[in-house]
Amino acid sequence: MATLDKQIQEIHQSNIIVDAHLDLCMYIDRQRSTGRRKVIQRDYLEDIRKGGVNVIVSAIFVEDYGSGETVLRQAMDQIGALYAELRESPGIFEVCCTYDEIQRTVAAGKLAILLSFEGVEPLGKNVELLPLFYQLGVRGVGLAWSRRNFACDGAMYTNTPYNLGTGLTEFGVDLVRETERLGMFLDISHLNDAGVDDILSLTRGPVLASHSNCRAINPTSRNLSDGHIRQIAARGGVVGINTVSAIVSDQPGGATMETLLQHIDHLVDVAGIDHVGLGFDFALKIMPDAYIQVNGYQQKVFDVINGYGDLPALTQALLEHGYGAEDIRKIYGVNFMRMYQQVLS
Repeated sequence: MATLDKQIQEIHQSNIIVDAHLDLCMYIDRQRSTGRRKVIQRDYLEDIRKGGVNVIVSAIFVEDYGSGETVLRQAMDQIGALYAELRESPGIFEVCCTYDEIQRTVAAGKLAILLSFEGVEPLGKNVELLPLFYQLGVRGVGLAWSRRNFACDGAMYTNTPYNLGTGLTEFGVDLVRETERLGMFLDISHLNDAGVDDILSLTRGPVLASHSNCRAINPTSRNLSDGHIRQIAARGGVVGINTVSAIVSDQPGGATMETLLQHIDHLVDVAGIDHVGLGFDFALKIMPDAYIQVNGYQQKVFDVINGYGDLPALTQALLEHGYGAEDIRKIYGVNFMRMYQQVLS
């Protein structure tokens, strides 16, 4: 057991560990609205350090449509909350925009945070707002959450008759082109199949799925088909494993570590070890009383991995499942860092 513990510790200390998706900005904005301060430092830092996590991609996610002005304000409030945290907790983290900034931040012993849209509702129909968000530090564009917006249709957890499943709109096409022009990464998690097909036909560089699992294991359209997994890998992209119960399984009692390992195995089989990463999407702290219905099963939302502090448990499970240390290092950070190096100059 001592040898295993040492091996786990070495894996966590020997390379950058990346979580490609956390609804961090929404959480800290909510907490700060109640008067709390230094939220990252108080609520996350201990677990982040215990898990050895170095890089977190924070989503900008608005919970409802509202008017264009309302959702734009929500997004600005979330970004403002993150920068306020940065001022209040000096030396803890940095907002990074390039690969070199990530490397310097991690080398200095600080957490690197990147910003990415999870749904482009804050842009309304105005592609000219994207460069303004770029100036604020946003470097990722996930076009959809699981609903329709002016750019595209999101993937539903359960198929419904009102989800028409159309691809990108004209605005969505313009937005993809502007994303590439600016040098931002494209994230296809939550996007429906027709939209993914459109992005893959419009672009040549790598795309990622920050927090999606395998449809072959959990057959919800919110997860990825094998065909799309192969195409992401062929383009040099990465798929981040999601640990939220509803994404892991649509069966009662099915969201377990064993099922999560099935998703990882399947991704490795289909995409190859160089195209698998982590996109935990930790939900329990952010929405503690939520339920999601997937394919008829109404389940309480929980995280199969209990926060960053529980990451060593996944490392142990992967080692016992037959993965070597170098493979785990690729999944934990090497693969996403390679992609960031290519896209975020």
